[in-house]
Amino acid sequence: MATIKASSQTDLIDLTDGYSVILSNESHVFNGDTDSVDSTQSTTTTVMALCGSEQVPATVGTITGATGITGVSDGKTPAPVITITATSALKTAGTLTIPVQIGDITINKQFSYSIAFKGAAGSDGKNGTSVTVSSTSTTYQAAADGTNTPTGTWATSMPNVPVGNYLWSKTVVTYSDGKSTTTYGVTYYPKNGTNGSSVTVSSNVTEYVVGSDGTNTPTTGWTTTIPTVAAGKYLWTRVTVKYSDGKSTVSYSVARQATDGADGADAITMVVLSSAGTIFKNTAVATTLTAHVYKGGAEVTGNALAALGTINWYKDDATTAVGTGASLTVNAGDVANKATYTAELED
Repeated sequence: MATIKASSQTDLIDLTDGYSVILSNESHVFNGDTDSVDSTQSTTTTVMALCGSEQVPATVGTITGATGITGVSDGKTPAPVITITATSALKTAGTLTIPVQIGDITINKQFSYSIAFKGAAGSDGKNGTSVTVSSTSTTYQAAADGTNTPTGTWATSMPNVPVGNYLWSKTVVTYSDGKSTTTYGVTYYPKNGTNGSSVTVSSNVTEYVVGSDGTNTPTTGWTTTIPTVAAGKYLWTRVTVKYSDGKSTVSYSVARQATDGADGADAITMVVLSSAGTIFKNTAVATTLTAHVYKGGAEVTGNALAALGTINWYKDDATTAVGTGASLTVNAGDVANKATYTAELED
């Protein structure tokens, strides 16, 4: 079994942009008789989930609404299509709640509907003029403003929307009497953070404690001042970062005070540094971790370092090394939310 002369670790954290959900069609008008939907009618809407400005796979949960109307997803990914069906049991306008699931996050979208009723019976006992829906069209436009309706060109397909901008949808319903109604929907494409709010670091606290081993994290005794470490003991470092969204991350590093040398003068310690920092966004991790080994306060490199032993890298709780040598390259996709990389100098 290899002897660990020194070890150190660092946490790489991935922050993900906020999620948003768009429905290709957010409302529909069903043809009606005098008091309910006229027979059975259907319409569809397509779900598109976004992380920032990038489309991500989504699924649809159980859709709920009033008696007489149902919504069923085709289960396809990444953009499921929902078929919404109304029957004669539907008598009033309302909304369907569509739970869109992105991983372990659920965003509820609302689909609104109404009924174009026939006119009331006239004095001769016959129904009044029947007004029906002649056509429905939905078009889209990107805009920097989410308040004022854009005046540019509307397109039948969804455009690419820059982060920090808005996707507008316009639904025009034309009726058999020549009249029409126009409704608008608007969705913000967030820059970062949940619902588009920017997530910032609100506090950063570094604490220390002496431990008897370098494996089990101490639970008590943490202090903001560096304590004296006896030979053969371990100095643990804990960094707690709190963010503006109320969340926090905790990372640990550990260094062993060697037993060789008088009064620790030849103590071997190690520090791991990341070339591009430790916090990234949207799995775009691209950094090089470098283990710096010190003996008696002086950094050891080259042949002198090789004479001390071999540096092996471990990820999270794995016992098999993911790399060997003073440096380790971490690429996009290697970190999901958070990963702990530990460098150990072993003989």
